[in-house]
Amino acid sequence: MKRRETLAQMGSVLGLGALGAAGTAAGSPARAQGDKVAWDQVVAAAKKEGLLVWSFFGAPGAATERQAREFEKLYGIKVELAPGRTGDFEARWNAERAAGKASIDIRSSGSPENRRLAARGLDQPFGTLPAAVEPGVPWILDPLVDVKAGNGNTLMISCGGYFILVNNKLCPPERGPRSYKELEDPKYKGLIVLSEPIGPSPGSRWAAYGWKAYGDDYLRKVIDNVKALTRAEIEAPKQIARGEYGIFIHPTQVGAADIWKLPKPHPFRLVVPEDGVMLLFGGMNLLKDAPHPNAARVFMNYILSKSAQQIAADDPGGPFIRKDVTPKIPELAHFATAKPFPNNPDTYEFGSKLFFEWSAKAEPYLKAAGLKK
Repeated sequence: MKRRETLAQMGSVLGLGALGAAGTAAGSPARAQGDKVAWDQVVAAAKKEGLLVWSFFGAPGAATERQAREFEKLYGIKVELAPGRTGDFEARWNAERAAGKASIDIRSSGSPENRRLAARGLDQPFGTLPAAVEPGVPWILDPLVDVKAGNGNTLMISCGGYFILVNNKLCPPERGPRSYKELEDPKYKGLIVLSEPIGPSPGSRWAAYGWKAYGDDYLRKVIDNVKALTRAEIEAPKQIARGEYGIFIHPTQVGAADIWKLPKPHPFRLVVPEDGVMLLFGGMNLLKDAPHPNAARVFMNYILSKSAQQIAADDPGGPFIRKDVTPKIPELAHFATAKPFPNNPDTYEFGSKLFFEWSAKAEPYLKAAGLKK
């Protein structure tokens, strides 16, 4: 009964917002007042729900914990963190829904995972979020880019970027590499550890974009230089720092942050590729059958606020989508200003479909190189 009442409240709020839009001129004081009343009702309904279950890719970091605690303090709504890689999340969520006991409200991850949820109709609209339409905010990418284009209900909440991480002893600066294209050079044979191109991984992103920009022969040549594959994207940067490998394709700024705190001079360097930075946008979806939809909407609004975005930027290498925050380590926030790699930022079609099709083109070369069975 309580769930039906909550959904009814949400529907009435959305209806009130639509009535305000139809009955007043856009931008008028009456419209603004109507929007405020509607949003206040969403917040009131969210507080009655009293709980938000937030699933996200990977383990919780300091920024995630801080955002959850600040949200609880602001709204009195408890946040339950449910970390998990893509497969683990889907296994839990599918089992719960099959039993009629869905517990997860929102899922955040790299945008390809979120866009696939949207493409399969596994999310739902979240309505108008005041923070998403706040005038004058300098976004790296419009958080509503998919919604405005009619491509599902993914909210873009963060941006990050990849480096090429290089050990200075095994690959001195004068030897390169300076770009993704150069990684095909035979002089790097046996020096590269590659994030395995599987699912929505950093290696898949490299393979998809690399193939699109440079073709099959490029993938083959680079993979021929690879010594090992890894799924431990947090451990691999440490292996580069220790000199176990010469080059890692490729860490995010978050992965690089772990070794940035090592004493200087660093035994490694972070290469911002001359042919452009591969960008990773983080998305968030209000899931189908979410038990606390109003709390989810309020949290999605909060996560775009300057306060929540600054918490992310305070984390060394933390991803953010607002340009009006101050990153703690500017060198790890290259994604906000650097030249993007070709075809970046990725489109909805890329994120929901082509990402997986194009990255799969690496598979035969990985097998031929003896890196996969």
